[in-house]
Amino acid sequence: MRRAAVAVTAPVVLVVALAVGLFGAMSSSASGRDAATRTHRVVVRPVDSAGHAVSGWTVTREKGVTVQCDGPAPAAVDDGIGICFPAAEYLPACWKSHHRTVLCLRDARAKELVRLRFSGRFATPTAPKHPSPQDLVLAHGQACSIRVGGAWGVLPTHPNWLGYYSCRHGSVYGPARGDGVDRSAKQWTVRIWKSGTKHRVVHRSVATAYFVGTHA
Repeated sequence: MRRAAVAVTAPVVLVVALAVGLFGAMSSSASGRDAATRTHRVVVRPVDSAGHAVSGWTVTREKGVTVQCDGPAPAAVDDGIGICFPAAEYLPACWKSHHRTVLCLRDARAKELVRLRFSGRFATPTAPKHPSPQDLVLAHGQACSIRVGGAWGVLPTHPNWLGYYSCRHGSVYGPARGDGVDRSAKQWTVRIWKSGTKHRVVHRSVATAYFVGTHA
């Protein structure tokens, strides 16, 4: 009787083990699919509240340029982060530092800051209620950076739309109200148009959206 009990129990244990393994694999697969269909939102915090670059970030001094800072950084999730001009310098996110300089982040995906002198007053900008990502990485790997001034082409099919992001292959456009990013689903989308072509605007999913904040 004891031998019979052991013989019956072994297959039951094997079935249970297989079921647990299958359930785990299914859960992992479902989790992976969910992650793949959801835009990952990242907040980078390269500067502390005292205006110092945090560990791991490099700072390059740019001389011969004096900038003016007016208004909040569009990607800011914390107060005190501004946007600086001229637009040609491309300074979408800047923190006030020492000796009348600012530390600015041009690419939220790279751990590199630039230091420039500023003139006038660097106020304490209030972060936007609905910040726009500074940088995007689309689902197929293309990178896009937020627009800072400049003249952009007009879409033949949507002449009232504005350009919001410059991408490696094309630009993100959208209605004047908004920032070109459709947040209606878990995975955000944008509309890309290649300047100089007659192709229609194409939809692309956003894999990662980068915002900026201040390190505690």
